[in-house]
Amino acid sequence: MTHNASDRTTALTEGLVAGTTVLTLAGEMAVEYLSVGDRIITRAGARVLRSVHSTVLPTAKLVCISASALGVDQPAADMCVAPDQGIHIRDWRAKALKGVAQAVIAAKELADGEYIRIETVVGACVYRLEFDQAEVLYANGVEVTCTPATVAATVIAA
Repeated sequence: MTHNASDRTTALTEGLVAGTTVLTLAGEMAVEYLSVGDRIITRAGARVLRSVHSTVLPTAKLVCISASALGVDQPAADMCVAPDQGIHIRDWRAKALKGVAQAVIAAKELADGEYIRIETVVGACVYRLEFDQAEVLYANGVEVTCTPATVAATVIAA
């Protein structure tokens, strides 16, 4: 398993909490078991996972979404995500929050205090997945966004 782990105590803005299932060509798999090279099912088809970054946060403010809070089996089970994790919404919330039929909305903007709550979680392990380009994948039955992989530039002195 290839992960870039750190023990940062700063808030992570995007990511999925350990235990969240992601749809892959091999079936649903917990995010913590994904590896570089796995083929993940996205809205655009199967895509190769390019990078997995895991961060353990001693305490973290996360958005906790109750089962079926976003629609039938969306999510399939209670789940937590980082506050700025993009969630693709295609219901009345998109119209109410963005004035359009569908939109990507940060999880924290969906908080209603009851079914979608911002909670402090102790010992959270958060995973950020990267692909060649921005993708929408299925996590616990919810469409979530992932950013493209970043490439570090190398400067060569002349």
